[in-house]
Amino acid sequence: MYDVIVVGAGPAGSTAARYTAMSGLRTMLIEKERFPRIKPCAGGVSRYALENLGIELPPSLIEKRIKGARVWYKNSYMESMNDEEVAVTVQRDRFDKFLADQASRAGANFLDNTPVKGIDIDSDCATVHTEQGSYCAKMIIGADGMNGVCARNVRSPYGKEEVAFSMEAEIPVNDDFLDDNLSSMVQFHFGDVPRGYGWVFPKKDRICVGIGEIGPDWNRPVDSYRRFLNKLGMDYVKPRGYMLPVGGHTRNTYNDRILLTGDSAGLVDAFLGEGIAYAIMSGKLAAETAACAHKSNNYSSYSLSTYHRRCQREFGSDLKYSLLLSRIFYKNPDIFASMLIRHPSLLDRFVLLATPDFNYGSYLKWLIPRLPFYVAKELISSKV
Repeated sequence: MYDVIVVGAGPAGSTAARYTAMSGLRTMLIEKERFPRIKPCAGGVSRYALENLGIELPPSLIEKRIKGARVWYKNSYMESMNDEEVAVTVQRDRFDKFLADQASRAGANFLDNTPVKGIDIDSDCATVHTEQGSYCAKMIIGADGMNGVCARNVRSPYGKEEVAFSMEAEIPVNDDFLDDNLSSMVQFHFGDVPRGYGWVFPKKDRICVGIGEIGPDWNRPVDSYRRFLNKLGMDYVKPRGYMLPVGGHTRNTYNDRILLTGDSAGLVDAFLGEGIAYAIMSGKLAAETAACAHKSNNYSSYSLSTYHRRCQREFGSDLKYSLLLSRIFYKNPDIFASMLIRHPSLLDRFVLLATPDFNYGSYLKWLIPRLPFYVAKELISSKV
């Protein structure tokens, strides 16, 4: 019997498996896909995420070092650049494989190409059923995504307003394009997608171009994606689509013998859709909770509830504030997107959200007292 089985080898699962193995727990990490695998994702890893990773990211995995952002509203933009990097971009297939390899080196038994078909939890153990066989453990850490098997044992399905839809493609570009426009910045385009935005993230020899929209009423997203590529002056490239949970909603993350992490727990920034940082942090917290449960031999829901409280203390308020900002922004997107590109101080602080030095609570605390002034200026400008 294993002490812990981690289901899903994304950043949350591999981080959790690495820490449980380092704690001396007998750990299995199960992944449905064969690694390395293609993972739809813009590939931005914030400095906030990197500083919580617990291991150094090899330079060979870094595609571009990001120091700022260019934010567009329709056909106008403003840039904000920092002296220090605020994020890096990666290819998720290589990044995730590196994290899974680190878990293996720490002592976790890694099984890829092994879809999980079901989970049974009783008073004695948790059993994970796969096509290759069944495996028993004292507890499970679920990191298999928002619609994974693990979540069904913990919470109800997400509501329509609790999900976002994204689509993206990676498009080869020449060195001149990257050097001239995107060598060290990401681009956010507001005003092109209802209740969402478009993005351009630079890689070594390509860019990731995508759109994302919150809520259930996605209005012909492929057409929106075509229009966005056309705005960028690019030919159509077939995108990959995927759904993301919208963070900040109240959700359960634990039950007897099981914890949920990352997307499975709904831990995604509601405004920009960033989830890697919260995946990494929740994976570490889940591993620490598992180690405590092992020491006390108590895997009850009551015992594991400490994980949920720790997540709330560490970043729960940040997710709630990101949801609040999202609702404020997308209620009047013309006003707020225009504000963002007209006021440098507003944009500078927006870029700092990728660092450990600033969060959504700090941003809103700074913004709200100034909001009437900024809104008044926008309304006056629109009438001139």
